[in-house]
Amino acid sequence: MKKQLSKVFFVLFTSLTLLSSCSSDSSSSSGDESTLMNKWWYDSENFTADVFFNSNGEYLQNLVFGGSSFSNTGTWVWVNQSQKIMKVSYQTGTNAVTEVWFKFSNIQDHSFSIKQSTDGTTYSDARSYTDSDN
Repeated sequence: MKKQLSKVFFVLFTSLTLLSSCSSDSSSSSGDESTLMNKWWYDSENFTADVFFNSNGEYLQNLVFGGSSFSNTGTWVWVNQSQKIMKVSYQTGTNAVTEVWFKFSNIQDHSFSIKQSTDGTTYSDARSYTDSDN
C-alpha cells in the first residue's frame, strides 16, 4: 500500500511540475552553461526534484516526498546550446514521462532558473535552483 501510494504521489508530483502553468516561450537565456555541471542543484522553494548534470552526459534526479525518496537516472544532450535548451532521456526510475526538455536562464555561479517541457515546445513557469556549494 505504501509503495503504491508513493507511486501515486510521484506521478502527481511529476505531472504538476512538468505541466503546471505551461505556455509557449521565446525568452532569452543568459550565463555560462558550464557552471551547471558536476554538482547537485536544489529547487530554492523545495518543490521539485534535486538534479545533477554530469559533464559526461549523465543525469541524476532525486526527490524526497512524503518520507520516501525517488531517484531517476538518464542522459542529457544540448538540443540548442545557444538557447540553453537541454533534453533529458530517463533510463531508470518510475516516470510518467521518458523525456523532458529544460530551458535554462539566469545562469550564475550558484543559481539558475529552469523551465520544463514534455514536448520541447510548451514550457512551465520558471523554477529557481541553487547549488550545494552556496
